[in-house]
Amino acid sequence: MVHTMSRGLSVGRAALLVVGGFGFGALQAAKSGAEGAPELAVTVPERDLGPLGESADPREREPERERDPDREDEADQAGELVGDGELRGVLALASMFEDEGELIAPLVGGGEAVLTLEPEAQDAAERVLERANPEVGAIVAMSMEGDILAYAGRRNIDPAREQDWQLPAQVWAPAASVFKVVTAGALVSAGVEPSREVCFHGGGRSIESEHLQDHPLDHRCEDLAFGVSHSGNAVMAKLAHRHLDATTLSDYAGRFGFYEAPDFAIEADAGRARIPEEPLEFARVAAGFWHTEISALGGATLAGVVASGGLKVAPRIVDRVVEPSGHIREVVPEEPERTLDPHVASHVGDMMVGTTVSGTARRAFSARQYLPGIRVAGKTGTLTRRDPSHIGYSWFVGFAPADDPEVAIAVVLGNPPAWTLRGHTAARMVLQSLL
Repeated sequence: MVHTMSRGLSVGRAALLVVGGFGFGALQAAKSGAEGAPELAVTVPERDLGPLGESADPREREPERERDPDREDEADQAGELVGDGELRGVLALASMFEDEGELIAPLVGGGEAVLTLEPEAQDAAERVLERANPEVGAIVAMSMEGDILAYAGRRNIDPAREQDWQLPAQVWAPAASVFKVVTAGALVSAGVEPSREVCFHGGGRSIESEHLQDHPLDHRCEDLAFGVSHSGNAVMAKLAHRHLDATTLSDYAGRFGFYEAPDFAIEADAGRARIPEEPLEFARVAAGFWHTEISALGGATLAGVVASGGLKVAPRIVDRVVEPSGHIREVVPEEPERTLDPHVASHVGDMMVGTTVSGTARRAFSARQYLPGIRVAGKTGTLTRRDPSHIGYSWFVGFAPADDPEVAIAVVLGNPPAWTLRGHTAARMVLQSLL
């Protein structure tokens, strides 16, 4: 069960640049007036990368989701906000403070925003990033209703910031094997059961044409569930080659939250997925090698689609607004969007449980004292960038409890060669503060 404990978070601990120069009232007026083994280690070759791994070329913004005018009219009449996107640019999170177990951020121009963040979870996320000490890292934990429970970012490369909370909403890391969740969803929807086996050889660090066809060296056979839980590259590539095409996989990337930036109080990037039609490149993408990128916020959204039984939920970090007059405006969640059939989400979730029980995250979650009686569903991802500098990206996305989900979580660490924590261990540490 998600709980709140009033563990202290000092006033100056949160640091997020304020964008914009007007308060909520002015904004309204303006609007009305107008630790396991890595799955793979490869160089990401396709384009020039900036210091955090983002594209050096200008980013193309995807259009935001169309809002429901009827729902907004109803909320307006009730004095409510639908989602917190209208507060983008006016949250003074650099001045965030705790009051009676709630975290509160002033609004530029007057008033306050009571945040959805859980003080203990937020404190845990910041301490985990401090301990991990990555070159760059981000953590997002989110409820099934879209409430952001923990939201933290840290970077040790220029410009170094102990708390860079724009990072969780920015795309700066390859999705790596996290994209196998998308591939698994598309495969199950195409009629491929989790128990469907293929035989293979190799594929641990690269996928070549010989891995897509039956081969005399194919002496090992594993199923789709193994491909997800143990991040089996050859299994995922071969199954995708046989049962999917670029159009279908691209569609499912969108169903899991790629391509669309959420209407969120903090400026957020859309996840990117470029799905080639050429068979070998297509299979490599399906196995999570390259051409896909996502933010930590996007990773939590992706995990939430599975956890919620196929619903894509919009994130919000503001629970309510207290205007200078003392009037309170509630921030109500946007209506979730069904993007997966429930039985597909159920199968994918079951396969993700295998990740923490016997797969790539088993060491982080195997000890019973960590989360007693709680099963966790997850997916790890590992990819190494060697140029212009070495960064080992370590992902974990997942949700817990697996049988009755309450929290979706995403952790991405851009680690130096001498790393301290991997994503799955960091995620477990944050989950311990929430469950």
